[in-house]
Amino acid sequence: MKQRTRFIWMATVTVITIYALILVGGVVRATGAGMGCPDWPKCFDQWIPPTAESQLPADYQTIYADRGYAETTFNVRKTWTEYLNRLLGVFTGFTILLTLIFSSPFRRNNPMVFWLSLSGFILVGVQGWLGSRVVASNLNPGMITIHMLLAQVIVGLLIWSLLKAMLSSPLSGASAHNQVPEDVLNLPKWVFPVLVLATLAGLAQLVIGTQVREGVDLIAKQSNNENRHLWIDNLPLVFSVHKWLALPLTVFNGWLIYELLGRTQPGLLRSLTLGLAFVFGATIVMGLSMDRLHLPMFAQPLHLWFSSLIFGIQWAMLLLLFPARSHRTTQAPLANSPAA
Repeated sequence: MKQRTRFIWMATVTVITIYALILVGGVVRATGAGMGCPDWPKCFDQWIPPTAESQLPADYQTIYADRGYAETTFNVRKTWTEYLNRLLGVFTGFTILLTLIFSSPFRRNNPMVFWLSLSGFILVGVQGWLGSRVVASNLNPGMITIHMLLAQVIVGLLIWSLLKAMLSSPLSGASAHNQVPEDVLNLPKWVFPVLVLATLAGLAQLVIGTQVREGVDLIAKQSNNENRHLWIDNLPLVFSVHKWLALPLTVFNGWLIYELLGRTQPGLLRSLTLGLAFVFGATIVMGLSMDRLHLPMFAQPLHLWFSSLIFGIQWAMLLLLFPARSHRTTQAPLANSPAA
């Protein structure tokens, strides 16, 4: 029990940290601070970056231009924004390492928890390498998008391992159906496939949104981050697709949330459903502010962050419903037997 509780606590901290990193990464991208440190892993060839241009060599711009970096002018705000982003990334690496260590007791009775944690740890290493490639590519939009999507995969694996540990028997580690609340077990069969559809549609919307984000980055670069009020008019067609697809998605998820709230009792699934409702509302507010207020800087990272949370919550809900679905399937023959 003590080992199980320790893992659940550490995995929860790691999931929160990764979502914080996704938010900070969005801030870095929205503020144009991605090249605040033109090299990697150091920043201006220092482990702790300078606070003033006078602390750099007189010819530092020439040095970095010769190395192929497009942006070489020192900006203390951008430099420290990117540096803090990197520090949070390092902290995330330590938290996921501890999560992996704390998952080792599960190897005998519930090995899936360990292997999911190990997969997340390996992918965090890949994510660190990919971050270096993003810098080396001078913030290629496609590389940034892959970097962001990999973060969704990592947090998805950790949520999976976390719920796997939470829904397992503390004594045997085996999946315990009796730990799934009765109201979840009694949900209609259509809830699971409908939630799968909602999750896939939301993920597709997230990917389309990254394409919009790439378009914004390109226009911002071409306009030297000026005339922000003209950016939306110059966005590619994918922006209109993203914008109008949001309406049916909101209606569909709103109906699903309404149904789940009416069929569940206080517990984890109901809390996740309420969280999904809040995050969906926040995403809509950020989306409308971007459309009506000409892409304000604060709205861009928050819109991405809330969209990431939507996927994470829906994924957690699917994982929570799956044991109930499996239990219903194994019990179906009994329900149709003569004794029943």
